[in-house]
Amino acid sequence: MMITKVLISKNIESKFYKDMKNGLFNSEVRDLIEYWITEIEDLGYADYTKSELFKMLNDHSLKNERDGQHSITLNQTGGRLIYSVIKNAIVIKVIKITSDHDYS
Repeated sequence: MMITKVLISKNIESKFYKDMKNGLFNSEVRDLIEYWITEIEDLGYADYTKSELFKMLNDHSLKNERDGQHSITLNQTGGRLIYSVIKNAIVIKVIKITSDHDYS
């Protein structure tokens, strides 16, 4: 089985925790992201895409300037986590965590 690793840069992580502190995200969103990472790393990306979690998070491909990237829903207020899959190494790179439905 190929190992899958999820990477979140320090900048994105810092911004996320700052947004949490400012009330844009709650601890449930943090827990959801941690669970999402664990599931992908435990199952592998291919099996994750067939899972209930994949469906529940409305995981989908993006278009236009975000072509090749994916988005998951974090909360009812439009929060999203945007990521890309680097196939040859099976690395999931988190690109953005936003509290609203803004992909810019």
